[in-house]
Amino acid sequence: MDIETLRNRIDREWGYRRAEELRVRDLKNQTHAKWLDTLPYVHLVRESSTYLFQEALDLQKVLQKNGIKFCFIGGVALQRWGEVRQTDDVDLTIFCELGKESDVFDVLDHYLESRVEDSGEIFSVGRMYLGVSPKGKQVDISIGYTPYESRMMARAVDQDYGLDAPLHICSAIDLTVMKTVAGRLRDWADIQRIIQRSGETMDWDLVYEELAPLLELAYKEENLTRLKKMVEEEYPSGV
Repeated sequence: MDIETLRNRIDREWGYRRAEELRVRDLKNQTHAKWLDTLPYVHLVRESSTYLFQEALDLQKVLQKNGIKFCFIGGVALQRWGEVRQTDDVDLTIFCELGKESDVFDVLDHYLESRVEDSGEIFSVGRMYLGVSPKGKQVDISIGYTPYESRMMARAVDQDYGLDAPLHICSAIDLTVMKTVAGRLRDWADIQRIIQRSGETMDWDLVYEELAPLLELAYKEENLTRLKKMVEEEYPSGV
């Protein structure tokens, strides 16, 4: 067979589709033990001196000591509910009732180094704290106070990351909700993996119920239609 005939017979797209099928199969069948075994390889190869999840645990201990309600979101939670991949920062939501901001701010500002000069104003007006951990990890904290964020705290779970103590992370429901509201290109890719890995055990009715008012406030109602289509394509017989 000459090289030109061989080239004409190559279906590279089919090869990519097959590789994706195997990737999804492995993702859906991944055991907790195999998942734990994967985490260090992803996060220690490039950062041998600072382990992202240990940084998260150190911050968690400070928050728990001061009785602050929280849960990790973003890349830390995605490792559990979606696909293990490199992530460079620690994202979390803290629940702080209106009027009690100063106490929470003092705890954060004592442990973390702010990345901005007007940290107090951003905290009180923008409900965010943008900091750096003692070992140099970027930490982004949203300060929640709404009924939805209160329910998110109630649904949060303790997850074993192979550390001395489990990390307190948001549920798959709430990670999906937050990423659908954000709706960036990377978020939709992450949502696809969450659907593939956690979709069969997800309470999709609750996801849609929580999303509807949030997307309406953000003028992103079309994101709910897109999410539902993704779920239907992955599970055409229903979940």
